[in-house]
Amino acid sequence: MPHALFVCLQDEDKIAIYAMDADTGQLTPRAEVPAAGGPSVLSISPDRRVLYAGHRNVPAISSFRIDQSGGGLRLLGTIAPSHAPTFLAPDRIGAWIYRWL
Repeated sequence: MPHALFVCLQDEDKIAIYAMDADTGQLTPRAEVPAAGGPSVLSISPDRRVLYAGHRNVPAISSFRIDQSGGGLRLLGTIAPSHAPTFLAPDRIGAWIYRWL
């Protein structure tokens, strides 16, 4: 997968995707993915195939499949915990996602 940077745009309810040149650090906008509920925290699975997003305005955690060829995102699913997460972290093998309130 090329180098990619994922950025939460909480007030715009989306995640911006940038391609990053590994030699210069230059960022190039690639895409924007809708993420209703104010995405605010991100975490990537250990195998770099899944991006997790915590939402602040509507307590939720979404998972997105990362396209390995270009860094694009496809929504896999969303759950609604009782409180919005302030931090997300997968375990070492990617079987669990930990959240802190």
